[in-house]
Amino acid sequence: MQKADVKRPKQAIINIIKILISVVLVIVLYNIIDFNFVLREITSMSPWFFVSVLLVSALSIVVEVSKWRILMPAVPFGQYLKAFMYGEFFTLALPGQVFGEAAKIVRFGKDSGRYDQSISTVIIDKITAVLGLIVFGLFGLLFTKAELPKAFVAILLTCMIGALFVLFLLRIGRVRRLLLAFVRLPVRISPRFQKFCDGAAGVVDTWHEYLFKPKLLLKTFGCGLLLYVVILFQYVLICRQYNIPVSVVDLCWIMPTINVVQALPISFAGIGVRDISLVTMLAYVGVSADNSMVLAMVLLLVIITRAIAGAVFILSDVAHASMSHSDMAAVGAAHK
Repeated sequence: MQKADVKRPKQAIINIIKILISVVLVIVLYNIIDFNFVLREITSMSPWFFVSVLLVSALSIVVEVSKWRILMPAVPFGQYLKAFMYGEFFTLALPGQVFGEAAKIVRFGKDSGRYDQSISTVIIDKITAVLGLIVFGLFGLLFTKAELPKAFVAILLTCMIGALFVLFLLRIGRVRRLLLAFVRLPVRISPRFQKFCDGAAGVVDTWHEYLFKPKLLLKTFGCGLLLYVVILFQYVLICRQYNIPVSVVDLCWIMPTINVVQALPISFAGIGVRDISLVTMLAYVGVSADNSMVLAMVLLLVIITRAIAGAVFILSDVAHASMSHSDMAAVGAAHK
């Protein structure tokens, strides 16, 4: 039996576990939330309001794609947009954000013919996105008036500041070598970790290389901050529409926390994990579980809409490929 045949059942089991986790979390939510209230709020939503939310979401896509394109400006914006929308579809259609990132890499690599650079740009794009989230999170935690548990704040601050130190200390050669030695430790346990370790080492080397391009990183980071300002505005828009009492400062630390948690590969498209996290985080600032769930549902509708838009891009490509194949067949027949 080939390795690929062995991996398929394992991946299927992992996917089933992720779906089960989402189902269990949704059941938990069902027992603590008045879903009749949530459905009434969602179904009574003004179409114009939802359109305005989608327009803000579309603006965030433009900013995010522009941020990614800074790393390789020679490639047309349309190729970046297409790859990004592929990622939006597969992030929802398959259990885990990693599939969305993989789809972006494959689509962009195929269109541009630069697979190696495709991987490196996606890695750097994500790392600078994390830096932007950390800045927002630190600002929110430092200026929030909410009475958060000290241990919770200490853990978040330690993780954020620690991530900043690690990322920028990689500029030092000795630190880079130590981290590379650390990420390769699993190979000593078993050769099966070779592929994972090579990938992790590639991320370290790519980031180390880009740390010596400060102007490029600064542009990307600045664009990342603009992206989170747009996303923050989307949160504020929804909260104001449904009279959810949460301040902009609190959203600054809640939003990054939710983004990180929903990106964890433990559920199907973040469903359940995102909702539980929103209910928990917003409870610290006095928001009811029902109102938190309304916010979560609107955000889910936005995610679904973006995935549908991604599906349109995919179907358009399939149709174009089919037409091209038909044209080639017709030309071949004409020459006979």
